[in-house]
Amino acid sequence: MTNKKKLILSIILFIFTLTIFVTAFAKVRKGTAPAAPSSISASSITTSEVTLTWTSCQGATGYKVFMATLNDSNYTQIATTSATSYKVTNLKPATVYWFFVRAYNTYGTSGDSAHIKVTTQNIVINNQKQVIGFTTYYYSGDKSSYNSMVNNTSLLNTVITHTYITDGLGNISGLVPTEQINYANNNGIVPIAMVSNNFSGDIAKQLLENAQNRQALINNISNALKLNGYKGVNIDLEGVYYYDRSYLSTFMKELYTALKPQGYIIGISVPAKTYDSSTNSWTGAYDYAELSKYVDQFILMTYDEHYPGGTPGAIASIGWVQKVIDYTITVVPKEKIFLGLAAYGYDWSSNGTKAYSINGIYSIANSNNATILWDDVSKSPYFNYTDVNGVAHSVWFENDKSTAYKLDLVNNYNLSGVAIWRLGLENADYMNMIKAKFNK
Repeated sequence: MTNKKKLILSIILFIFTLTIFVTAFAKVRKGTAPAAPSSISASSITTSEVTLTWTSCQGATGYKVFMATLNDSNYTQIATTSATSYKVTNLKPATVYWFFVRAYNTYGTSGDSAHIKVTTQNIVINNQKQVIGFTTYYYSGDKSSYNSMVNNTSLLNTVITHTYITDGLGNISGLVPTEQINYANNNGIVPIAMVSNNFSGDIAKQLLENAQNRQALINNISNALKLNGYKGVNIDLEGVYYYDRSYLSTFMKELYTALKPQGYIIGISVPAKTYDSSTNSWTGAYDYAELSKYVDQFILMTYDEHYPGGTPGAIASIGWVQKVIDYTITVVPKEKIFLGLAAYGYDWSSNGTKAYSINGIYSIANSNNATILWDDVSKSPYFNYTDVNGVAHSVWFENDKSTAYKLDLVNNYNLSGVAIWRLGLENADYMNMIKAKFNK
């Protein structure tokens, strides 16, 4: 081979090598932006702070944190950090915030992580007890609970609207009390939606034992909360068969895992019990210790100790209520426990049992010239009368005096507060007693 040919081959080889090097260098130099964080969650939520945590992204130099107030729109970047967590401070109490995170490096910025909703906690002044009021909306134009909300705005922290009924497939239906929700959101009261099952163990069985049905209910709850301006959900599944105990706990864990990172309050209403029996036909399904891990509000339905269809007696005797508390505090944190308070009474007779509001009970006593008596053992008012048809009646109810003893238990045991069933059945004396005992 001549020297000329050798030179030409050397030049060609050099050019080829240089091309490969330049191409490789360009690829390295170009690089790629990181992917978006695949998950984001919120924890340590207080009245003014929240800690955000997200997954690490390969190739990320750092992360940009974005925040919006009230609605999932109009975001502002609030921080840049190289960590995978960030504490947001100087927030307002009882306020909705939205957050997402983007990863970045020298080659660009990722898309958004999931957007999450966070509601900061209410301010509790001087460790004041919280007051929850259950509300009903039985027909269009029903104002009973709404009027009570308006009359007791300064006393109420939360309302739980008895709205949604679920079937075994996880579908929900109900008449949404828009006026109640709007009033609550505009007046510093937290609105929460209740989901119940019409006391049907069969519905609960079909729902809880099927993972797809449980997920369908969670999805439907999430959509209902977002659509109607609710800040949380209360699960009131009653009559659950004892053998579905683990399924109920699993559902609450799945619900909590899905909705809590979005900032929603999760609660459950449970039948009252003084000890745990996993095979009890009425209370066996409710594993207090396990359920309490996945809720913010653990509401004891400490009423109907004597109930329609049963024998006459106290709605909630003080001794029974105290025993329920004594058991519950051994397995549930006190700061999650709300004591259920009845604001009604029952009139038992051979013709059946009827429920009345507190003022309705007083009207019955007045119209039948009955003397209201006091049972000092149960700390409950009661009276007896015979109606115009000669039928004997026995009436037991709750009022401000009987409720005072239960409020003392809440204070003495340092429970979180009370949950009243329901707004619209109480009277002024009843509410004034709560104000006095809780210094509100």
